[in-house]
Amino acid sequence: MTKTGSRKRLGHVLTVVGVLLLLYLVQRIGLRTLWSTIVQFGPWYLLTCLIGAAGLLSQAGAWWLIMKDFFQRVPLLELFRVKIISDGFNLILPSASLGGDAMRAFLIKDRVPLSVGVPAVLFDKTIEFIASVFFLGSGLLLGLLSLRLPVALIVPAVISLAITSVGICLLVLVQKRGVTRSLMRVSAPLPAARRWVVKREEKFEAMDKSLGFLYSRSNYRALFPIAVHILARCVSVLEIVAIMAVLGAPVSYVQALFIATIVTSANTAFFLFPGQWGVQESVHVLVLQSMGFPAAVGLSLGLIRRIRKLMFVGLALVLLELKKRWVP
Repeated sequence: MTKTGSRKRLGHVLTVVGVLLLLYLVQRIGLRTLWSTIVQFGPWYLLTCLIGAAGLLSQAGAWWLIMKDFFQRVPLLELFRVKIISDGFNLILPSASLGGDAMRAFLIKDRVPLSVGVPAVLFDKTIEFIASVFFLGSGLLLGLLSLRLPVALIVPAVISLAITSVGICLLVLVQKRGVTRSLMRVSAPLPAARRWVVKREEKFEAMDKSLGFLYSRSNYRALFPIAVHILARCVSVLEIVAIMAVLGAPVSYVQALFIATIVTSANTAFFLFPGQWGVQESVHVLVLQSMGFPAAVGLSLGLIRRIRKLMFVGLALVLLELKKRWVP
């Protein structure tokens, strides 16, 4: 069996495990209760979709700033459409929210060559990771100062934050030293991997050239995309505030920020689970129960957010099909 086949098989197995975990939670809490809550939420799904769209628009805005200031200007609306598509695929691919992002450069290659688009996406993702660390650190700190939290929630969040921080430092180091050089060194003990790298060496060197040019020009302007990515994270917290208010279990913004922090940390830790099925809902239940809310409220929150994301997956598929028809 090939490595690709093994990864697909692992993804299928983890999806089944996640779905079974979700079904267990639904059975434990009661299908009738959950169904009633989800149906009654009704028109408020529109609000969650608008908040989700605002968050994606902010992320597209950060990408637009990077393209405008360091690479080649692309219309914001086009980047917004591509961001919706990539985010939709991030939700269904077992790739640490990177599978969809890998598509972005290809989806704009009719406007920007891959030699420019790939480094731009890589730099944007690096900046997004930096903003994520700031967001997670702030959420954890505010939670520690404002809430009484069990150690069982704090320790995993701190570990996840530390691992993410180390990963970002390594990512930046690889980009600054050169992707080609790093890949050559890592693949040296593996002949097959070395041949794969050598075969694409010219493309990697072109990307290194763009990244080197980018880092040599990076200055205070790079702070603006970071700020916009942080804004996108802050906007996403409003979704939790809105859902909890409609469920009749209102929370403050700080409480919602802490919930988002723990859920994001768990999604990062369990990135191999496609869409984090079952994992995301379980974490919602665990966090909400630790804050004194019934398990039904936690699972309802997780399922409502899941439904909103599935709506965006559907929208992503529609936009991708339309884009295929627009591009000759």
